[in-house]
Amino acid sequence: MSESPTLNFLIGFLVSVAASIMNAAGLNLLKLDHVKNSNRPPSSQRNECGRPLWHIGLYLYIASQMIGSTIALNFLKAQWVAPLGSVSLIFNFIFARMLVGTEITKKDIVGTFVVIFSVIWINLTLEKLKSLMMRPLFIVYFSFLNIITFTLFGIALYCYWIQKNNDRKRRDNFFKGIEISRLKKAIGMTMAGVGGLVSSQTLLLAKSGVKLFTISIAGDNQFTDNLSWFILIGLAFTAVLQVYCLNTALKLHDSVLVVPMFYGFYTAMGLVNTMIYLNEISTYPPWALLLVTLGIGSLVYGVLLLSASKEEP
Repeated sequence: MSESPTLNFLIGFLVSVAASIMNAAGLNLLKLDHVKNSNRPPSSQRNECGRPLWHIGLYLYIASQMIGSTIALNFLKAQWVAPLGSVSLIFNFIFARMLVGTEITKKDIVGTFVVIFSVIWINLTLEKLKSLMMRPLFIVYFSFLNIITFTLFGIALYCYWIQKNNDRKRRDNFFKGIEISRLKKAIGMTMAGVGGLVSSQTLLLAKSGVKLFTISIAGDNQFTDNLSWFILIGLAFTAVLQVYCLNTALKLHDSVLVVPMFYGFYTAMGLVNTMIYLNEISTYPPWALLLVTLGIGSLVYGVLLLSASKEEP
């Protein structure tokens, strides 16, 4: 890392843009692969692991996350990494049109730019980071966040299991009256939202995880206590889970809705998580917190605009 803040920002910015291009390309290749596979006769359809295009999209997405969440964090503050990632939404439009042939409506464009505007608007030492993580307030908040996240994930998984079999859907009194297209859209949006919540925690853990790795590689082993291993395991688990959520969401609905939904939750909660983790809430004046709230509100509005405009054929 350079001693020049300007150079650090420039490097971090370029790394984030490169990661955004890879991210959008990877997600839309995943969507393209799911579309191609679903268009085949049932007897010819294959599992994801047997489809080369799916692997290319997956590895591009993973590479983008590694670049965006690790290298960029060495040059930029966590508060900047998530908003800069919103550049991916612009490239998502381009790749969705080029690769998947998704029809882009005016409402899609308005909704996406509302999301981009919102995520830009709401925008230590290792021992210090560890001590911040052990504060009672953060433990309570982190536990509450995960209860909500995994409750939504469990509901989405159950609904996904129901919609995969028409007999199960007909036998369930709650689901049998819901159109399959609407059910898929609801599950896809929920999975995208859960993926964003999980990804915001990946960003949080990566802040400490990057330091753990770099210091350990330099010769000073940091994996000598339970908290260090918790950070490492949590980082790996959340990274895998967000990929699963995104992959499932892209199976069920359009990337033009799924990706902004994911980035909306990722950016909004990434900022809130960082503020609570770094104990920075008291450093913000009331007007700044109000602007953050308005930004999150406009973010929700942008996602709702996109949701209203996309009906999966």
